[in-house]
Amino acid sequence: MLMVIDPARCSGCDDCINACKKTHGVARVRKGDRMPVFCLQCHPEKAPCARICPVGAIREVDGALVVDEDACILCKLCMVACPAGMIVLDSEKKSAEKCTLCMDADCLLPACVDACKENVLKLVSVDDLADLRDRMEFSEVLEEAMRIYRGKVN
Repeated sequence: MLMVIDPARCSGCDDCINACKKTHGVARVRKGDRMPVFCLQCHPEKAPCARICPVGAIREVDGALVVDEDACILCKLCMVACPAGMIVLDSEKKSAEKCTLCMDADCLLPACVDACKENVLKLVSVDDLADLRDRMEFSEVLEEAMRIYRGKVN
């Protein structure tokens, strides 16, 4: 599963960040310039944070990467390797933490998604993304967005 945010509708209220902190003791999402930044939920076999961990403390559990708090030695290499900068330290647990989409919490939806009053956070499966890519109207929208993006970058 991936977290998707609609940046045009995000009000920057921080409800998602506060809900994450309340659920986990430390926010596993951080405030960006205008909206929250979430873990990219990298593929478990390719995730830089898991690959660099010298003690194998970041492991796949039920399709999500989680930090084994007992194994973590706080070397902070995972923090350096994370492409989104989304590994955080929990000083109480003395461990690195990362978003697990609340698989390690007692909730049906991730706390951030449940707390979002604007309904701008969505969970999307990789299969759903593949279906969208194959549908012509979405592929045309994506191609147009890429043309616009390339025009702004160049």
